[in-house]
Amino acid sequence: MTWCIIAHAHSVDAADIVGQNSGLSKSAPELQLISQLPGQVARPESVNNSWQTELSNSVRQPSPYQPTVAYVYVRLNTVSQINLPDKTYNVSAEVVLEWQDGRLAFTSNGNDVDLILGKIWSPSFTIGNEIQPRETQNRSVQVAPNGWVRVYEQFNDVVKFDADVHTFPFSNQTLTLAINSALDDRSTVRFSVQEFNFSSPDPSQQIIGRWSLKKLNANTKSFNRLDSKLSFPQILVLMHIQPKPEYIIFNFFIPLFVIFIAAAAVTWIDPTQTAPHTAPRVLGTIILILTTITLKFALAREIPAVSYITLTDAVFGMTVFFLILSLIMSCTIIFLKEYLQKDVLAKALNINFRKAYPLLYVACMGTVFLLFHVVNWNS
Repeated sequence: MTWCIIAHAHSVDAADIVGQNSGLSKSAPELQLISQLPGQVARPESVNNSWQTELSNSVRQPSPYQPTVAYVYVRLNTVSQINLPDKTYNVSAEVVLEWQDGRLAFTSNGNDVDLILGKIWSPSFTIGNEIQPRETQNRSVQVAPNGWVRVYEQFNDVVKFDADVHTFPFSNQTLTLAINSALDDRSTVRFSVQEFNFSSPDPSQQIIGRWSLKKLNANTKSFNRLDSKLSFPQILVLMHIQPKPEYIIFNFFIPLFVIFIAAAAVTWIDPTQTAPHTAPRVLGTIILILTTITLKFALAREIPAVSYITLTDAVFGMTVFFLILSLIMSCTIIFLKEYLQKDVLAKALNINFRKAYPLLYVACMGTVFLLFHVVNWNS
């Protein structure tokens, strides 16, 4: 099949466009420049065409009797700045739309071809969950002699997603990219997903930050607009990501382990021996409580404000509870020793608590992790 470029954005060579589309299109044929379409040349703007142009194009779809099938190819270049508090991420992607329009088939009369190309219909699309108009980097339109049309667009966008932080920092996330039909409902156009992937064989190079790709899939769905009772076609690209292990180890487990060891070590300071031993034990426990609360607030800044208890809340809450329990036991032991003169009872209580503290802490933490694992919000 011989393709011809009929419109393109920027000053790009035909060879460059072939290289950009070779991974997405059905073929990589030799391209020839034949004409520029007024009103169809893409500009590096947030909005590619005016509302009037889109509406005018949408009326003249190829077949008035059945929906036109638009074959869609999606290639993700980079996913970056995944922001859990704001529930947004930045994406750089390429989209190709291909469809058949018999009215554009070449005839022996060149003037007729120019006339048809000047009135070309295209299934325009939007990113349904974007928070600002996308920034188009490059756009081209191509047509084959048999009326097969291909529209290519490369863009950057800031997109919203639904964050689930029940099991933060272990929580997996699903980044969605909703490709919606801008004006054409399902009676006019249907989307058919042909290909969706990352531009690199190793997606970890394209996902920037502390996340790695777990799974990638796409679904063809429909959605309803507020101003219409009709259903519009939609392609929902789902990127299932998970936090990298090193982030969890260095920002969660190591701080908790240090606090646990320090809290257990403090219980070995025996306040029943001499009075000076009471100050390090009490002050040490108070410092650990403040440190744990500070660390909790530091991690809380990485997640959105939610109405439910997260795993981080439960773990740090349990840690603070045991530190307060240790502080109360230390004060009780000192009170028995110094004021009630019950040295034997104070010593026995100190020895038993010293042994029970780490076991109780580990048992309660295990219960918390087991509970959140059984509930399994991220399944």
